Amino acid sequence: MWFDRAPFCKGILWFSALSLLASADPAQAQNRDLTRVIYDYAVTSYCGTLDLDVERGFRTELETLTRRSGLDTEGARKQRLKGWVQADREWSNRGLGGFRAWCQDEGVAASRHFRAIAMGEKEP
Repeated sequence: MWFDRAPFCKGILWFSALSLLASADPAQAQNRDLTRVIYDYAVTSYCGTLDLDVERGFRTELETLTRRSGLDTEGARKQRLKGWVQADREWSNRGLGGFRAWCQDEGVAASRHFRAIAMGEKEP
């Protein structure tokens, strides 16, 4: 019977839910680099979630990561350009209306990430 497998199924569902929560916010990735920061910022712009707090959080994280990265000016510039290009390609690949899910997922997550930095709730 199905109820004999219920504890096993509950375990799978619980593990799946935890896995989704751990990976649901792409802006929370451990190894953020300049490319990812610029990509996330561009997504907020494309999706209309860019506001003053997002801008402040973005600037703070960009400055912090630029300083930490140890990249020279040209290396930092290349990473930033790569982020803009990746975001533009992703937006172009979505087609009419296809960007809505992208904005609800990545756009909202990126905005939350930058706002948390701006509010001092998260370290860049």
